Amino acid sequence: MNNNTLADDMKSRTILIGLNEINFDFLKAYIDKGHLKHFAALLSDSKVIQTTSEDKYELLEPWIQWVTIYTGRSYDEHNIFRLGDIMEHPKLPQLFEEIEDQGLTVAAVSPFNADNRLKKSSFFIPDPWTKTKTSGGWFVKNLYKAIHQSVNDNASEKVSLTSLITLAMAFVFYVPITSWGEYLGNILKRKKPGIKAIVLDSLLIDVFTKLWKKHTPDFSHLFLNSGAHIQHHYLFNSDAYNGKLSNPEWYCPKGWDPLLRILTVYDKLLGKLSQLDNVKIIIATGLHQQAHNELTFYWRLNDHKVFLAAAGVQDYTQVLPRMSRDFLINFRSEEACLSADRLLSSFVSTLDQEPIFNVDNRGDSLFIELVYPSDIKENHSIKSKSNNKEIKDFKQYVSFVAIKNGEHNGDGYLTSNVPLQSADKIELTAVKDIIMQQVLS
Repeated sequence: MNNNTLADDMKSRTILIGLNEINFDFLKAYIDKGHLKHFAALLSDSKVIQTTSEDKYELLEPWIQWVTIYTGRSYDEHNIFRLGDIMEHPKLPQLFEEIEDQGLTVAAVSPFNADNRLKKSSFFIPDPWTKTKTSGGWFVKNLYKAIHQSVNDNASEKVSLTSLITLAMAFVFYVPITSWGEYLGNILKRKKPGIKAIVLDSLLIDVFTKLWKKHTPDFSHLFLNSGAHIQHHYLFNSDAYNGKLSNPEWYCPKGWDPLLRILTVYDKLLGKLSQLDNVKIIIATGLHQQAHNELTFYWRLNDHKVFLAAAGVQDYTQVLPRMSRDFLINFRSEEACLSADRLLSSFVSTLDQEPIFNVDNRGDSLFIELVYPSDIKENHSIKSKSNNKEIKDFKQYVSFVAIKNGEHNGDGYLTSNVPLQSADKIELTAVKDIIMQQVLS
């Protein structure tokens, strides 16, 4: 072995694990019940730093907080409000290219609302909603397309044959044989709440692990969102939840705890990474979730173009699904955008006069949330207050997504298997420098 190879083997590497929105109080509650042994070991040996972010609730969105982590800037400084907005700010510096500029290798799987500007990344698989370039060869690029399609069409449960074939190939290429039984068990339970999200993060973990062992980048980032999804939708079923609300039996049966299942997946990941030599593991959550105080329904449009035609929205160039109930529309002109804004903002339910959409207008594009919070039954009509346009059977245009169980809290957590030079409580803007310090030391 030559001296350069030996020096490379001795060099420490840093892995940033994004456990998006995970509540560490729930982690500790499960640990107290005898679960999550690797988290138990980490938290007993390491300091947990509390991070604080935005004051306004409408700014407590993970696609805002994670941009803050990547850039070291608050919302007022980076002005990224929408998922995918990072693509419109090519001069906003991110830690990925800053680390690469130091002569180090950088890789990532599903970094949230991040732009791939790397010159020589061995692998960079974007999140399913941000249309940046994919690095890592033809199969990694096809895998990203399959994940993008399956995640964005999740509400209507449409997965193309091409995506299924690609995901099956990824299973063969990236999943170790020792885990096949676990995947098979989840596939047999695929109708159970949360299982699809658990399988997705499990696959992302296995893809990341195999690519990491092949390329051993100096800095890498794995972002995992299924825990956030499960907290949002099934927290009331958690054995760590001590509130009074419960989910309907048809939605998530008693005794079924998806949160423990996904945290067990993350615990196994932590155990595997802890066995690697000279690897610094940093875990960040961005923010966390607390229990919601009522039952709120989430809905998603089945086919955005079909609904927009029925609603009378015209002169748009593109409609892009985003997370859960959100979507983006680009328009040919500001006049067309304003007209659509007035129309969509004015739709209310004829039953209770509750608004259907929340609309953010950027001049030539609209970012829209389907916010109607109650059950939508057959022949449920909605009506525009601006022009009296009525859609008599709104139910045919939407799919039920979930019942809201968890809501955002701006405090997050940061911890590591190495000492982090930091106060016990810091602004989220300080996390980037802490990561950079560990990577460059």
